[in-house]
Amino acid sequence: MFVQRPSFDEVYMDVVDVIARRSTCLRKKVGAVIVVDRRIISHGYNGVISGEAHCCDTGVCLKELAGREDFKPCVHAEQNAICLCAKRGLAVGGGTMYVNADICVTCAKLIISCEFSRVVVRRDYKGTSEGIEFLRRYGVQVDLW
Repeated sequence: MFVQRPSFDEVYMDVVDVIARRSTCLRKKVGAVIVVDRRIISHGYNGVISGEAHCCDTGVCLKELAGREDFKPCVHAEQNAICLCAKRGLAVGGGTMYVNADICVTCAKLIISCEFSRVVVRRDYKGTSEGIEFLRRYGVQVDLW
């Protein structure tokens, strides 16, 4: 009897879903995983910056309280995953990012600047596709899951 193994993409998207469970956001649970040479080197989930009270602990969405996008204390899953690589001195160029939600333009700019070659996105269809279009415009391969 033959058992078909899951693809790497399937496995990494499963990991994204597990990581997303750590999210402290009241509105959306987002996870991201960075893979280089078929090895996970980093992960991230959305939540507030270190030292802030977590929205899930206070019961209040700090993004809504902030009023303006540039004053919100929230960090996206993609940003947290990239920051972890920066803290550890890990290069991500040529790597793949897996994420379980639409990508915003700010995160798309970071992904392009870090020279990722590919992004695998499970669209949540609540956001816009501006980030995905931005990635493609700058030559990043985007695979929709």
